[in-house]
Amino acid sequence: MSVKTVHGENKVVDLSKRRSGNADAAFGASISRGTERALPANEQALGILDKLVVDDSLPLYVAALDGTVIHMNDHYFTLDSLLGNVNLVAGPANEATGKRIPSLQPVIEDVLANDSTVRAEEVVNVGSAERVFLGRHIPIRNEQGSIVAVAGTYEDVTRQVRGVEEAQRTQAMFQDFARASSDWFFECGDDLKIRTLSDRFTAIVGQPSSLFIGSKFEQFGKFEKNLSGKNEGSTSIGNRKPFRDQLFIISGPDGKKLKFHLSGVPVFDRKTGDFTGYRGVGMDVTDRYVQAAEAEKIRENLETLLKELTLKNMALDDATEQATTALKAKNEFLAAMSHELRTPLNAIIGFAESFEGQAFGPLDTVYMNYAKDIRNSGQHLLALINDILDVAVVESGGLTLQLDNLYLSSVLEKAVHMNIDAARNKGLDTSRLETDTDIMINADDRRTTQIFVNLLSNAIKFTQEGGAIGIEITKNTTKGLASITVWDTGVGIAEENQHKVFEKFQQVTDHVYSRKQEGTGLGMHISQQLARKMGGDITLESIEGEGSRFTLTMPLADKASLDEDDMDFI
Repeated sequence: MSVKTVHGENKVVDLSKRRSGNADAAFGASISRGTERALPANEQALGILDKLVVDDSLPLYVAALDGTVIHMNDHYFTLDSLLGNVNLVAGPANEATGKRIPSLQPVIEDVLANDSTVRAEEVVNVGSAERVFLGRHIPIRNEQGSIVAVAGTYEDVTRQVRGVEEAQRTQAMFQDFARASSDWFFECGDDLKIRTLSDRFTAIVGQPSSLFIGSKFEQFGKFEKNLSGKNEGSTSIGNRKPFRDQLFIISGPDGKKLKFHLSGVPVFDRKTGDFTGYRGVGMDVTDRYVQAAEAEKIRENLETLLKELTLKNMALDDATEQATTALKAKNEFLAAMSHELRTPLNAIIGFAESFEGQAFGPLDTVYMNYAKDIRNSGQHLLALINDILDVAVVESGGLTLQLDNLYLSSVLEKAVHMNIDAARNKGLDTSRLETDTDIMINADDRRTTQIFVNLLSNAIKFTQEGGAIGIEITKNTTKGLASITVWDTGVGIAEENQHKVFEKFQQVTDHVYSRKQEGTGLGMHISQQLARKMGGDITLESIEGEGSRFTLTMPLADKASLDEDDMDFI
């Protein structure tokens, strides 16, 4: 190697301090001009230097133990030119023949303290780039083995350091991905025996991973079908193929079945292509399979219930169809029979009325009474038949309504007229039956009259002699309804029996709507059904012993249609 000795003024190492880490922080010290004394070159160190084997392609310096620089090679000067104003020292450098070299005293002290080569990485900023230099500071020994000087080289290892850092960063990134996506890792050799298991496996299984090293998977667990019904783990391993989410079951120390999803990829030698083993991950899915089993059990129970419910619905459909058929047959029978009965019954009533009117000649009192009884009985029977026919028609869906705009006062007047004699004959106060209203409703005239006749008839029937009956009318424009209440001061109905009033064939108790009173128990049921068919309803308020209030609500006449009627009239 060539040795270049610096001549001229003596070079002295500044031993005042070690530089701190800042923008230019590194190792080394500054060189200053010595004016107080001159140090002779260390001829012994230079003689030994000729015998050293040093990589002279790197920047090189040699310094005596007192810090005297006795040699710098050309590459060191080249490095100095490359760095420009940046130096390998911590802080401003004092020039020595225009060159900057390391702070040697701390380095010399480290070499002497360790009695061996000292290595250190130094980072400097060159322009906008950061550079890393590896310094190797080597002790130079004399023939007696004593250290007489220190030689040092600098190597730019920026690329290697950055490569290592990037590799470490990449490795850390993949480790983070692996930790986030799995519970443990494994590695198998070409014999498929496990060589590596992560610590997480021990934490989950509760047994040291060393117990499983050197074993094959099938020696301490077994592959089974996963939730997708696949069991390809053993086959894939045997064929050296990758596999994913294959169910692997291990028995824990307590006998509990631990379930894992294993995923693995085969590893091949990049040069020879030879199979070298497997690497993969395991995910603890024990809880997932417990939940899946519970969900499957619930699903099976639901399916069983669904089958039972389906069978019951089918049976119910059959029963409903049978009931519908029976109801239809019953209604058709009742309608037909009612129609057939009314024809001869009308004849009986007609002849009885003829006898009462002595149309065929005079009759004595006895026969006149018989004729009256025949007429009354016939009319009562006709009313019963009409009620049965009405129920049959309503329930069969054969009811036809003719909805018109009607004056409410006109409908009420007809109903009152039909019942007023019966009320007066019973000695009831009827003064509040008179109504004066201009309200118009949209309803079927005949059926609405029938409802009011039923309501007034019941009020008269169940009010004691000397009582009172009446009618009240209110109008709710917001809801578009008229409310007509037929009230009485009769026996009333107990609250627990009020719901029975609108049921078929119901007469409530012995002292209220009882069988002592004539009737089928169909009148109120028919009236409520008719009201609902016309868009209204009937409700009841009653206090036992004080009387009842039946309220019929009916739709008000449509204003637009009323305007059209007025225009037709004009």
